Amino acid sequence: MRVRFLWAISSLGVLAACGAAKSADAPVGESAMSTAGAPVVPMVYTITAKDFSYDAPDTITAGMVTLRLVNQGPELHHVQLVKLDAGHTAAEFTEGLKHMKPTDPPPPWIHGVAGPNTPVPGGEQSLTQELTAGNYIIVCFIPGPDQIPHAMKGMTKALTVVPSTGATAAAPTADITVKMTDYAWEVSPAITAGKHVIRLENSAAQDHEMFIARLAPGKSAAEAAAWAEKQQGPPPMKPIGGTTGMAKGSVVYLPVDLVPGEYGLFCFLPDAKDGKPHIAHGMITQFAVK
Repeated sequence: MRVRFLWAISSLGVLAACGAAKSADAPVGESAMSTAGAPVVPMVYTITAKDFSYDAPDTITAGMVTLRLVNQGPELHHVQLVKLDAGHTAAEFTEGLKHMKPTDPPPPWIHGVAGPNTPVPGGEQSLTQELTAGNYIIVCFIPGPDQIPHAMKGMTKALTVVPSTGATAAAPTADITVKMTDYAWEVSPAITAGKHVIRLENSAAQDHEMFIARLAPGKSAAEAAAWAEKQQGPPPMKPIGGTTGMAKGSVVYLPVDLVPGEYGLFCFLPDAKDGKPHIAHGMITQFAVK
C-alpha cells in the first residue's frame, strides 16, 4: 500500500517487528552529562516498539537528542516522527489516517522528521539530531504482509518536545558523510567494517530515507527491493536500520557497526510527482564492506 499521505512508509512493506520504551509525564532520558569541562552529551530517549504500539516518554527536552529504537515485536518497526503545526492535535492526525485515500497528499500541517529506521526483531538502532520544541507523533508506517501500514493498526504515540533550559549538547563526531540527493547517496569516504558515525544530510528537494540492509550471500540489492514488494519466500537481506524520512536540509548522526559483506541502501518513500517509490527512480545502491 503506497499512500502519498503515508509518505514515510520508509522501510519495507516488509517482514515484521515492533518494540517498547518507558513512559513518563516529564522528560525522562538516560543521563548523558559529560565530565567537567567537556561538551554536554545528548540525552538518550528509548522508544520500544511492539505489535502494534510504542512504549516511549510522553515528553522530552528540545535540543540535540539521541533516539534509541528497540524492536521487541515479531514484525519490523521503525520510528517516523511527524511534527504538527500549532493548533493541530495527535487525535486529528490519527482520525485523518482512517479516511485517507491512496492518492491523497499529506495535509500541509504535518512535517516529517527523521527517526531510527527498523532493525531486525530483537535489534536496536539509534540516531542523534536536533529537535525543536513542539507537538509530535511517533508513527510506524511499515506495512506487514497484509500490506496494511502499522499506523492503521494504532501504532502511533503523541510526543511533546519542551524547550530546553540547560546547556546545549554537542553533536557527535562523524567519520563518514552521506549526502542524499534526488535520487542518490554521495558517500565519503567509503564505508568500511567496524563502528562508524555517519553524518547524513538531505540536500534533495524531497524527503528521503536511508534504509540499510545486509544482503544474503549471492543476493543483490535489486532482489531485496523486489522481495520487499511481495514479501514472499525467505528474505534476501537482514535489516540493519538507518533513518526514516527526513526533510530537505535535515541532518542526523547515525551510529553503525558493520561486519564485512554486501549491503544495500534503499529509499522506499513515494515520489512527490508520480507516487512511485524512490527505488523506482534509481535510489538504490549496493556496496561492499571490507
